[in-house]
Amino acid sequence: MSDVDAIAHRRVGLDLSASGREAIVRARAVVDRLVDAGIPAYGITTGVGSQKDFGVSRDAIARYNDLMITAHATAAPGPTAPPALVRAALAIQLSLFAKGRSGVRLELVESLLARLQADDMPSARLGSSVGASDIVAMSQLAVPLLGKAGIGAGGAGPRPIGGLAAKEAVSLLNSNSLMLAQAALALVEARALLDAATIAGALSMEGLRGNLQSWGAGVDEARGQPGQKRTGAALRAALAGSRLWQPGEARFLQDPLSFRCIPQIHGAAEAAYDFAHAIFETELSAACDNPLIDTASGAFISHGNMETTACALAMDTLRQALAKVIEASGQRIHKIQWPGFTGLPTSLAVEPGAIGGVQFLNFGHLAGANVGAVRQAAHPAMLNYSGQLDDGVEDVAGNAPQSVAETVRMLVPAWNVVAIEAACAAWAIHRRAIPGEALGEGLKPLVAQILPMLPIGTEGQTIFDLGPVVDLMKSAFGIARSVFD
Repeated sequence: MSDVDAIAHRRVGLDLSASGREAIVRARAVVDRLVDAGIPAYGITTGVGSQKDFGVSRDAIARYNDLMITAHATAAPGPTAPPALVRAALAIQLSLFAKGRSGVRLELVESLLARLQADDMPSARLGSSVGASDIVAMSQLAVPLLGKAGIGAGGAGPRPIGGLAAKEAVSLLNSNSLMLAQAALALVEARALLDAATIAGALSMEGLRGNLQSWGAGVDEARGQPGQKRTGAALRAALAGSRLWQPGEARFLQDPLSFRCIPQIHGAAEAAYDFAHAIFETELSAACDNPLIDTASGAFISHGNMETTACALAMDTLRQALAKVIEASGQRIHKIQWPGFTGLPTSLAVEPGAIGGVQFLNFGHLAGANVGAVRQAAHPAMLNYSGQLDDGVEDVAGNAPQSVAETVRMLVPAWNVVAIEAACAAWAIHRRAIPGEALGEGLKPLVAQILPMLPIGTEGQTIFDLGPVVDLMKSAFGIARSVFD
């Protein structure tokens, strides 16, 4: 995941190894032999999909491949993939070709590499895939290679090839590279979000003056779940040295579940993240081009590796787990400003009255709206496909692109909720006049940065912008610039 993120943000350069070049040349030789022998081979000497039973003569192959790419690139209105996402997708596709299982020419691969190195990114529209290869979008990314106008400016790179050879069209369009790139970048941000949510929860415990006995290592060991133990360790590290560990500091014998159960809820999300990360790490190295070229036997193999149910299941699982984390965060936001739980004035105002505090700034309404948006995005996508594409040939699909898109859609409101929780918790800490040195070691720097951003004592004099707090939370956990903003 980190490699994809580094490529997307241009932190690393790209090249093709000598072994990759050799593998590409060997696989291409197999394709050339199939064409020379006139053997019926899917997408090589025949059509594709429901047109697979129709042969393509040798003298028509070049024209067929060029027409297929342009025809499959039909553009429907919708969001355009940002350059960073395209950059990552093309790198994943290049990696796939370098495995020597696709059978494209070295000339084509070098053209792809050249435009990546020159950072001449083509454009593609999102929302056109059912999760059985990103056929439409990958075709849109390939069109400029042929010297034709794509859906956006540029994208040909310094070495456009002008035309395609046998199998190259089906190899260019038959991958999940765009979905995988979007998923990898979403996973990087989801990792940061989960870490930020855990620290926001620790801040809320400081602001509430909660009972840290429920977060003891013995509790986590008694449950035995690895994710819970990891979360518990992170919480205890953040709160190391806090005055809350001292006897008599906790205000309640037992805190509300949204506080008490952070290790359990976030631990479940850790498990979901591990599951998703493992699935997508494997997929980033998977050979899904259909048909595969077997250089050992000189054969082509028709298969279904482009199917994405595993990806959809992994991302659906992660999204639901993250939604539970955000739902609990929303509950803590309300509790941290509720006099019955805090013992402080309504809205964390300086004193009881009609003016001031976090409710005066509508933090509760903002949190409620954003929690609702997160929960809406959490609905599973995997089972939403029901189609009979290509005359019934493509009757099932994994729907992973929709699952990934919903995860991306979740990120903005989820970050908003985490930032609101951190702001409310810092506000409560300030209202209790807790000195910085009494806070957990892992929380002191964040509180010191958040408090000057808050309009404490000046509520209503100017419009408050939550954006800087969101940006602070992102940057504190490694997201200096989101691909999806």
